[in-house]
Amino acid sequence: MPNFKNQCFQQFIQPLTPADNLSSFIYTNALLRSASELKFPLLHFWTLEDTVILGLKDQRLPHLSTALASLTHRGFHYFMRNSGGLAVVSDDGILNLSIFYPWHLEDHELTIDEAYQRMVNLIQAAFPSLEIATGEITYSYCPGSFDISVNGQKIGGISQRRNKVGVTVMLYLSVCGNQQDRGKLIRDFYDTGLQQDQNKWHFPDVWPGAMTTISKALNTQLSVQDAIQRIQSVVQIIAPDSLNNLMWSPNFISTLSKELISMERLQERLEKED
Repeated sequence: MPNFKNQCFQQFIQPLTPADNLSSFIYTNALLRSASELKFPLLHFWTLEDTVILGLKDQRLPHLSTALASLTHRGFHYFMRNSGGLAVVSDDGILNLSIFYPWHLEDHELTIDEAYQRMVNLIQAAFPSLEIATGEITYSYCPGSFDISVNGQKIGGISQRRNKVGVTVMLYLSVCGNQQDRGKLIRDFYDTGLQQDQNKWHFPDVWPGAMTTISKALNTQLSVQDAIQRIQSVVQIIAPDSLNNLMWSPNFISTLSKELISMERLQERLEKED
């Protein structure tokens, strides 16, 4: 297992409300575009209440407007991200974490699998008593080849985006809360969105029991803040001076504005369905 204590990271912690939900990916996209200006790898922690984050593939649901209305009826907000293919839940028991690796700080451009494995290694180091496995958990929501699981039950999913200046590896981690209810919410979302139509886009058949939380796997009470602190404890967090300088620079603020416009245009596809 790599010794993360030998690695320096900066961090950016972003607690969000549904009113600011687009900020999560606006900042993710802007930071990736600005990776050449990062002085160190970056950990971006963010949280978001009572929101279903849709993937690009979800817009192909034949009865999407009805499915979206069902989310609203159950008290959930929603928006569409520009990465990953399928829906995930974010609430006060879910931690979202992105790691940014600028290419200029690496001795080579990480392969897709190498980048994924770094995230897995970090979570394993933060929770050493868990035997974390990788591989698709077929009946989870947003299944993927780098799902992370414990005893066959998914606790998180990983995706990544990359460009010519770096890569960001993005994780959602089910820390605590009622994962069964999250699973039922997404199962019902797809059932409502498909109805009796043919599932030609291969939307997942979600079994709520296919997923669990770290808290339940450890049989202990654990909050998202506890999880953040565990991750922080296995790395070396340095002062944010250079990150602050970047994020307050005119170029970065301009990049944020462009990413906001891009994300707002993406949401227009959903508004047409309402």
